[in-house]
Amino acid sequence: MVKEIINTTSHLVIFIALVVAFLYLCSLSEKIRRFVYKQEYLRIEKLGMILFFGILGILASEYGLKLIGVVVNVRDCIAIFAGILGGPVVGIGAGLISGLYRITGLWWTGWTGTLGYWSALGCGLATIGAGFLGAWLSKYKNINIKRVTPKQIWKIVGITAIWEIIHLHVIVPLTSPLYTEKTFWGIESLFFQKVLLPMILANALGILLFLFITRDSVIKREAEIAEREIIEAEIRKREIEKR
Repeated sequence: MVKEIINTTSHLVIFIALVVAFLYLCSLSEKIRRFVYKQEYLRIEKLGMILFFGILGILASEYGLKLIGVVVNVRDCIAIFAGILGGPVVGIGAGLISGLYRITGLWWTGWTGTLGYWSALGCGLATIGAGFLGAWLSKYKNINIKRVTPKQIWKIVGITAIWEIIHLHVIVPLTSPLYTEKTFWGIESLFFQKVLLPMILANALGILLFLFITRDSVIKREAEIAEREIIEAEIRKREIEKR
């Protein structure tokens, strides 16, 4: 069992590493840093983020690890991060896209054959819930990516871990008996033994890295703004001295 947990976790960490590497490369662009630092997003920009994170969640489903009929993945932390970065509409929209796609596992196995059948409804609903969770953190807990502190980031990591427990020990066991002969307690026990730890570790690590990289991007942008203001102030000072 330990070997299975290690293999599952390493598979998810590799996926996270690829996503994090992509986000880090994006953060090197000044245009991306300006975009992240914006106070308000236009509707078209919010739509773009909804599609981006929704598709990223779909890829997490397709390239997750199929284990005991369940796709072990980092879809939930993507939906939560979308809500924190883009606001409630983005979180809910991204969660709906990736969650509804996961529910299609009731009818097909996906293009990579990894969409599990009996867990599809519960996992899809959990991802939709994760989108609402990100929206709640943004709107009612006032978690703003431009002001998020390390303490808040660790709280979000804890909330994400708790959500994975709810996902695997409440939502999926309640809905899965509709599509399988497994009982609530049978599913709950199976998840506890083979799936819970990898899902918690992967999603908690994912949201942790996403938030810290984005926070670093915001800090760099603030430094750029401060530097430009200093330069402009020096220019104005010289102009005044010339007069």
